[in-house]
Order: sequence, then C-alpha cells, then structure tokens
Amino acid sequence: MKYRVAFTCVICLAFLFCATAVLFGFIPLTGGDLRTLGGAPSINAVPVGLQQPMIQQYNATYERELGLRMSVRLSYMGITSKGLIAGKDLNELKPSNVGFATTTGDGVTPCDPDACDCLPSPAEIARLPFPALGDFLESFGNFGHGQSNVFQIQVERRYASGFMFNASYSYVDQKSTGLDTGNDSLGGIAYNPFNPEHDYGTDVWVSRHRFVLYGLYGLPVGRGKKLGTSISRWADAVVGGWQTTFQMFAKTGTGFTPFWSCDNCQNSPSTFPGNIAVSSITAVGDFSDFITYRPLIVGNYNHHVGDQLFDPNAFAPPTVGADVFDNPLVARRNILWGPGAWGVNLGLHKDSRFGERVNAQHGADINNVFNHPLRAPNQDFAGGGGTFAYLGGFNVHVDPTTLQLMPITSADISPNPDFGRAFQTFPQEGVDSRRTVRLRLRITF
Repeated sequence: MKYRVAFTCVICLAFLFCATAVLFGFIPLTGGDLRTLGGAPSINAVPVGLQQPMIQQYNATYERELGLRMSVRLSYMGITSKGLIAGKDLNELKPSNVGFATTTGDGVTPCDPDACDCLPSPAEIARLPFPALGDFLESFGNFGHGQSNVFQIQVERRYASGFMFNASYSYVDQKSTGLDTGNDSLGGIAYNPFNPEHDYGTDVWVSRHRFVLYGLYGLPVGRGKKLGTSISRWADAVVGGWQTTFQMFAKTGTGFTPFWSCDNCQNSPSTFPGNIAVSSITAVGDFSDFITYRPLIVGNYNHHVGDQLFDPNAFAPPTVGADVFDNPLVARRNILWGPGAWGVNLGLHKDSRFGERVNAQHGADINNVFNHPLRAPNQDFAGGGGTFAYLGGFNVHVDPTTLQLMPITSADISPNPDFGRAFQTFPQEGVDSRRTVRLRLRITF
C-alpha cells in the first residue's frame, strides 16, 4: 500500500493532553524534534491511486407560452455521483468489547481517564493495523456515492407596462453517503468506516421545498398613468413615477445530526467508547466537532419540549462496546429536521430629471420588511461546533475489576440546555436576519 503525505503539520491541529500524556504528530518542515508516542507519528495520507469522482448530470425541460407575456417552464435535473472521496482512519480498530488503553500502560493496572493516566500497553499497540504509526492515520478512498433529483416549476412574466415577475418552486431529493459538510477538498471522515453505506441518506443543508419570487412593479400614479394623469408637474415630481421591487423566499427546514461529545476522552490518547483506539471519531463530519458520538434513540424525539424543538430525553449516550456504531438504536445521519424560514425584501425607487443633464435616483430598500426572524440554523450554529444539535458531553470510566469501559449513566452526562433551541436568527437567501432600511440617492450629470 503506497501513500504520500498530504499535510505537513498535524501537531499544529492536535489537542492538548494532560501533562502526563504525549502529543502525537510531527513538524517536518520546521527542523524541530519528532515528538511521538513510542516512535509512532500521526499523519494524513492520500493514496496514490485516488481517483476523481464520476459525476453524471442530466436534465429535461419543457417550456410553453401562456399568453399575456407569460411562460411556464417545467424542469428536471438529476445528478448521479460515484466514487465520492471520503476519509477513514487506517489505524481504527473495529469496535469490540475488548478494552483498549484501559490501564496505565502495563496491561494490568486500571487507569482513570480523569487522572490522565490511561495508555495502551505494548500488546494493545501490536493489535493496531499499523502499530508503528500513531492514533491518527487518516486516509481517503473513493467509497462514497450519491443521487440528486430536482424538480422545478417556473412561471415568468416578461417586462411590459411597468410589471414583471419570476416565481419558481423547487423540490429537491438529494442523498449520499458523503460527509463533506465542511467543504473540504477530500471529504469528511466516515462515522463508521467499516460500513460507510449505513450513512446513505438525505444530505445536510438541503431543503426539500423552496419557493422564490422576485419582480418589479411601476405604480400607476403620475402624469400619463392610469391614476393622476392630469396632476401638475410639481405633484408628479412628488407622487408620480415611483417603482417598487420585491424579493421573497420560503423554504422548509434542513437535516441535522444529533451528537454527544466525550469530554474526558481527550485526557487519554486511546481510551474511547467502542475501544476503537483512535481519536478521529466524528458524528457530524464537518471538521469542527471533536471526539463526538451519535446517540441512541430511546423515545419520540420529534416534538417540542418547552422552547426545544426536539425532546432531549429521547436520546441516550452511546454504548461503549462492539455495537457502538451498529446498534439498531444509533441515530442515523441528519434525522433532525430544523425549522424552515421565509423573508421578504421591498424597494421603492424613483428617477427624477432636472433639466436635460441632471438625473437623480432616490428611494429606499427595506430588507426583511416584516422583521420576521429567520430561525433556519446556519452551519456554525447547527454543525459540529454549534449548540443546536449538540446533546451534551459525557465521561467514560474504567471498571477496575474487568478493565473494561463501564456503561455511560446519567451521572456521567452533562446535558446541553440549548439543544434544539432555535434562539438565533440568520441572514439567508439575500434576506437579512432583521429589518434594515437603506436610503438611496444618486445624482448623475
């Protein structure tokens, strides 16, 4: 198996262990010392045979004139993706009930993750696929695929008599096994690299239903208009010739993945639920979460609890053994559907001429004219680094008798009180998060 190094500075991104733990990583371009655990550097590697994904796009469109300068367009667009690039940690062990790094490194003395004294024994290190390398050996492969189907209806009226508009409705069905929610060039790490197909489902940030309308309308008031044809020039300068512009959108919510963080796993380099031996476990895949696991679904989560959109009591912490990934109760990717959003912008403008050479454009643009909060979360708020889908943290403990991780109980959990709370408003689709008014004056001569 051949690899070439893709990133030159892993230690810069490594988390800080307790004083007794050792940092993984190397800095080959700085001239510094190679700091490892047992001579085991951690790296990112790109296989020499990695291929570009195959993306096939196809579409069909039907257009028809309706009269009155109006037309309708029906469209379908499909995208079939094969060989999408996704990552996996080559040193990750398949989840099991056999403890890993549950002792102080001698294979006999039980450790305490809170005391930062958990280390893998030489026998445990020998179990790794690449025992000479560290706990973070991320590589990539063409094992992802996806399918997107988009249906769109568009009605348009061409400009005439001071009026035009364009209205469109889209239905989107987009699924894949990809985790590239962080817009990385190589894709995110599969949550379960031993069965990445399990993550096939609706992609994040995809609204199934979306409506967009924009247009322009000249008010029929003023000299030569339907209303006020005979008004004076001074009156026309005040009330005549005004033009309105409008823009609106409405869309349904998007999917999010609930997740827990392991708070004291960072204290020990290799002690994690599932005994997987590596720290590159990510429930969301957007490069902002840190040692995170998907919950078990133990109840009906799809109802409000106070101002929380989802019931936090319907989620339990993960198991710690062989079924940590494939337990039937493990939450699937993007099972939570967040709130939708809508917003309207309005503009009022007028051109005034002074003589033959001076023209003044003046008016106002009102963004989010109804001051309606846009609760649909953005990536920072609802991704791996935000609070919207974050259930909270948990701690792991070692059974001193069996040297196995103990099941996570309610006493080990620190719930996130902001889970499922859409308490922020976000600009989107060209509409601001709150009402703003901008006055306009432009004079040309």
